[in-house]
Amino acid sequence: MNLKITTLIFVTIAAILSSASCEKGNSDLDKELPDPIKIELRGSEAEMVKSDQQFAIEFFANVFNEEAAELDKNFMISPLSLSMALAMTWNGADGETKAVMQKVLKLDGYTDQEVNEYYEKLREALLKTDPSTKLAIANSIWTNKNIKIKDDFIRLNNEYFNSTVESVDFSDANSVKLMNKWAADNTNNLITHVLDKTNPNALMYLMNALYFKGIWTSEFNSRNTSSKPFYSEDGQTKNVDMMHQKSSFNYNENQTMQIVELPYGNQAFSMIVLLPKEGNKLADVTQELQNSNSWGNLVSGLRSTQVDLYLPKFKTEYSRVLNDVLEKMGMGIAFEPGAADFSRMTDADAFISFVEQFTYINTDEVGTEAAAVTVVGIELTSYQPDRTATFNANRPFIYIIRENSTGSILFMGAVKYIE
Repeated sequence: MNLKITTLIFVTIAAILSSASCEKGNSDLDKELPDPIKIELRGSEAEMVKSDQQFAIEFFANVFNEEAAELDKNFMISPLSLSMALAMTWNGADGETKAVMQKVLKLDGYTDQEVNEYYEKLREALLKTDPSTKLAIANSIWTNKNIKIKDDFIRLNNEYFNSTVESVDFSDANSVKLMNKWAADNTNNLITHVLDKTNPNALMYLMNALYFKGIWTSEFNSRNTSSKPFYSEDGQTKNVDMMHQKSSFNYNENQTMQIVELPYGNQAFSMIVLLPKEGNKLADVTQELQNSNSWGNLVSGLRSTQVDLYLPKFKTEYSRVLNDVLEKMGMGIAFEPGAADFSRMTDADAFISFVEQFTYINTDEVGTEAAAVTVVGIELTSYQPDRTATFNANRPFIYIIRENSTGSILFMGAVKYIE
């Protein structure tokens, strides 16, 4: 597997868009660049990369299907950001919750140490492999200062994910400002708002931020960008800024799609564009990607080819709560109060209340700038402030008599007045 393709799944998979084909542009990268630093992987680590790819494609396919059933708008997700945020959370899970989270991440069968060391190595290696490409990966954990968090959970995430830890008062509005500022600081101000408020009874918020800025190895000449039609699947046509160059790129095709690799910088990172062939749709491409070995076969078949390339400039800002997606992928128990087990995180009963991801991408003649922030909210099951409830049946009411073990209702009535 070509590692420079696989190491940044969020850029690769998010590039599923239409393109169709002008003269080669000038590049600021004509000067000599150092070769990419090769990331050496042991056998188990190489298998984990393949597992990451499976997770990415399944994650993408689920969001694709949900979007298709809703507004069917442009979207981008970051599998890497999500998997890191979930892996940090997984370090606090135990029992069945831990097992299903590991299975959803496609990392079942590996020890805790193997999983943590994999993410540590991946994070550190990605940051070093191409000095001409800007990449930042940041992790943080924001904890409720009134509740004890287990030291080992903090240690693991600090050691392997380089997570900063902040103990704050979630009833203080300033906490939200601090967390939003952290998101902005770690995405070059591309994503500045990820939380409207914090739950005073929340246990913690885990956050991952990812920032990428790459310059095309072969830039597009802006003089060759022109207004050309873009045909949507719904039959609509719109004139867009279409970039164009003719150059040598890695290329492959099959009956369903064409695939071209557009490298950044010293070619440690690249964007893969998958274009459905005439008569096929994005859903056909997405379906094929889910087939066993499909992605590996497509990538391994890439060959240097002279390509007359047309690619529209595009920009997407997107956000989505991922609870339903992750439940469909098999992580439902982690969201269930009373059933979720995060006992390696705290002695209090806790569950995942939400997972939300925010993304941004802008692609033009020079290159691509992209960012993602994933937020995992953890709430307490049983922690509630003391309260007194008043039930004053001084007005009409309804009553039900039922058998409790089955829930079978024997009688229902309404008292409208007292005789």
